[in-house]
Amino acid sequence: MTKFFAILKDSFREAVDGFVIYAMLGMSTLVILIVGSMSFTPVAAEKAFNTIVSSREFALIFSDRGRSRAMGIGSSDNKYAASDVQSISGGYKLRVAVTAKPNNGTVNGKPDLSQGDTFRKTVAIWSKMPGQTIKAREIAGKQDKGGKNGQPVPDIEFNLEQSASTDEQKAVSDADMEAFLKNQFSLMAGMDVTASRVNAGVEEPNYAFEVTTTGGSAVRGWPHTTKIFFGAVTITDETSLGRVLYIIEDQIINGLGGAIALLIGLIITAFFIPNMLRKGSVDLFISKPIGRSQLLIYKYIGGLTFVFLVTTFTVGGIWLVIALRSGFWDPSFLAVIPILTFTFAIVYAMSTLVAVFTRSAIAAMILSIGFMLLLYIVGQVKTIFDSLRTGGPSERMPEWAFTLVDTLNNCLPRYKDLDKLTSKLITEGTLTQGEMRMSGIGLLQLPSWTGTFGVSLIFIVLMLAISCWRFNKRDY
Repeated sequence: MTKFFAILKDSFREAVDGFVIYAMLGMSTLVILIVGSMSFTPVAAEKAFNTIVSSREFALIFSDRGRSRAMGIGSSDNKYAASDVQSISGGYKLRVAVTAKPNNGTVNGKPDLSQGDTFRKTVAIWSKMPGQTIKAREIAGKQDKGGKNGQPVPDIEFNLEQSASTDEQKAVSDADMEAFLKNQFSLMAGMDVTASRVNAGVEEPNYAFEVTTTGGSAVRGWPHTTKIFFGAVTITDETSLGRVLYIIEDQIINGLGGAIALLIGLIITAFFIPNMLRKGSVDLFISKPIGRSQLLIYKYIGGLTFVFLVTTFTVGGIWLVIALRSGFWDPSFLAVIPILTFTFAIVYAMSTLVAVFTRSAIAAMILSIGFMLLLYIVGQVKTIFDSLRTGGPSERMPEWAFTLVDTLNNCLPRYKDLDKLTSKLITEGTLTQGEMRMSGIGLLQLPSWTGTFGVSLIFIVLMLAISCWRFNKRDY
């Protein structure tokens, strides 16, 4: 262990000797400060609840009491409104009114409820199993064979049968209505609520419910006004907190920030092993009582440790300031740290191999960055081809092209798959279930964690094994 820390210290000394490490830490600090300058102001309670219940998302119906992924559109004749909002310990108490319309119109100026009304129909459809369904991919396949511009189409499923018989509507109980409202608040706003129907003074087709929520305003579905630079610039107005956090954590930090971090990490660590293999330096290292393979592995781990520490500082700092400023603590974002480090381990294994064979930092840098780009392209093409295959590949591409892409994806490390799985974690930690289902984010068919890490780990071991073999055979 003493030898390992000595080599780790040497790697760290090489990193801090250049200006790049200071620039990297400076940029990380700047990003943390910029994120820290953001404010997430919850919309006033009564306005927030009216925004939630009157949104188009709240009107969506997921059959089988919310358990089905088949999405249906509730009646536009149902009007939801919130009133009498009161703050209570740990949440809010309010009244939700539903104004519906009779399915059979009116008779002599009075509602004809003999065929039920639009709210009872909505709850009845929500309560039963979905009927005939169709997936968005099937629609896209008929229209564009794989989606617009060849982009992957989310696996959204639509319920085509939006009907309920009069008997089914009459069978809807107060408990069913209360469960429906509870489910809508949970799916669309990320709120845990209890609902109790109010019958006194309310006649059908109008309905009223006493609703109690928990979690206050720091829940993912609560509308927030987001500003940056300490209130100088407004980014969004009345957008759900989870949606804003998703964009920051996944699209900006994990997406753009992760790519930049990998590139800079490769540039810094590309010099570690070539510098060790320089004439004079390598003689000194080999003369020490340590095996060559052990020496190379320690040097490799030293590069990973350096990237891990920088990533922890950056991602951990961003996570902390977001949580403190928004009041929403999402631990799933911290998964970016080990996953990004593992992703770097893949490309750094290639850098190590090139460095041992060429002893050139420039060659290691260029080829490892090129390899990273290759992995990204293969992953992107695989995603597009999977979508094309659903829409009818024979009309778009020859079969050998699909076989080639599948083979490359199966043999090469799963660089793009790691990014997809990370995005899914962040999605589940920020967006409400309703937002995920409606947009299709997180619902695409994804690879398994085991397969993704397994294939990538085999590649890392193989690259290091070849590197160690070459290092042991070479005369210095």
